[in-house]
Amino acid sequence: MRGNNFLGDEKLNRIKEIMKRRGITQEELSHMTGISQTTLSRIVNERKSINLETAKKISKALVYPIEYLWPD
Repeated sequence: MRGNNFLGDEKLNRIKEIMKRRGITQEELSHMTGISQTTLSRIVNERKSINLETAKKISKALVYPIEYLWPD
């Protein structure tokens, strides 16, 4: 991963896991968050850093606490 990514690989895998549990596709999550599908794909496939603002959008859309994705 590059950049100042505060979500490590384990957290990104959690995003994939939650999407799978909820039956949400990347396209659907893109619409729910306002994050482009290309950017979201790069995040989910661990090729793009993620910042706090983006993590909050994903957390809200997945109805999961941000603390699960980014514990202290």
